[in-house]
Amino acid sequence: MKVKKLMIATDELNDYLEEYLEEKQEVKNLTEETVRKQTFNISKFIEFLEDNGIEELTDSNVKKQLRQYRRYCLKKRENKRTTVKTYMMNILEFINSEDVQEEIRHDTIKMKDIIEVKAEDPETAKKRIEKISLTHPQSNYFLETVQLEGNKRDYAICATFLDSGMRLKELVLLNKSDIQVPIDDSGFYELPTDSNDFIEVYLRAETTKGELKDRTTFITYDTLVSINDMIYDRITKLRKNTHDVYRPVIQRKKALEEVNREELFLNQRGKRIGKRAVQDIIKKYARLTDERIASDAIECPVDYSKNVSVHILRHTALSHYAEVLTVAEVQTIAGHSNSQTTDKYIHVDREQMKQKLKVNNMRFRH
Repeated sequence: MKVKKLMIATDELNDYLEEYLEEKQEVKNLTEETVRKQTFNISKFIEFLEDNGIEELTDSNVKKQLRQYRRYCLKKRENKRTTVKTYMMNILEFINSEDVQEEIRHDTIKMKDIIEVKAEDPETAKKRIEKISLTHPQSNYFLETVQLEGNKRDYAICATFLDSGMRLKELVLLNKSDIQVPIDDSGFYELPTDSNDFIEVYLRAETTKGELKDRTTFITYDTLVSINDMIYDRITKLRKNTHDVYRPVIQRKKALEEVNREELFLNQRGKRIGKRAVQDIIKKYARLTDERIASDAIECPVDYSKNVSVHILRHTALSHYAEVLTVAEVQTIAGHSNSQTTDKYIHVDREQMKQKLKVNNMRFRH
């Protein structure tokens, strides 16, 4: 049997770079100038590889090429060491990004592998790890904010992210048939008899190389209820009755459309929702959560507007899964080819991971 080579062709790196910067922009809300500089710094490394006839990056050559590029910047281009350090930090973050690391399957490369730097102390490492996810109360508070605004679709989207740990592109591609429970004649999901059940969700996504990467994750019973609420909301219209009270009335045309609908989450025009719209939804409720915290005069260590994004919701879900599942199980849910990518979520007591989902219902919320 032919073994697939773990590598990325040099001429494909720009495609990976484009996706990487798009995701990073969404997570960190970078300025155009910052994106421009990072694009330039990483593109120069790719040009260096092409100019030197390096056709692919693999686990066996990636560190060597990084060292050679650093040497080239210092000796040939005569850049200052501080400038070169900035170059290498940008490049390393790209090389260690999830999509690139899954293709090459290399160990995470640190600056000390390229140049000696001061080791990270344990307290700093702990704070860095905590930044990648929300605690249970913090994620619950965020969801409560969404619920208070009353938008059924937005709540279903946020709840789905926090249950499933799916990526942005996977959520926008979700079809109604991807949720593995029967759909009734009206287009609604049939709820399981056990409210503690976790429902399978089939995910599909393409890699940068155009290959399909399918897997299964889960949502809770409560999130399935919220999706049904969203479906009901989009086929009804508030209409005033004889007592001057507004009641939801099912619109026949929209109800018929729903029966045959494929897309799960829709935009305002009734089409499949786009990635940018979902990102804007998360940013909106992150801002509203901060406003609610200020209004309620409560202490909270999280700056939601600054830190909460689609990617952080994914990290949060995976961190919650890591409390009760094995590394291998979390790796399967996350869609990580490399278990080292999964390891960054395992920052809780591993004894808690002996319990399974249905036993403690994950303590996600409700």
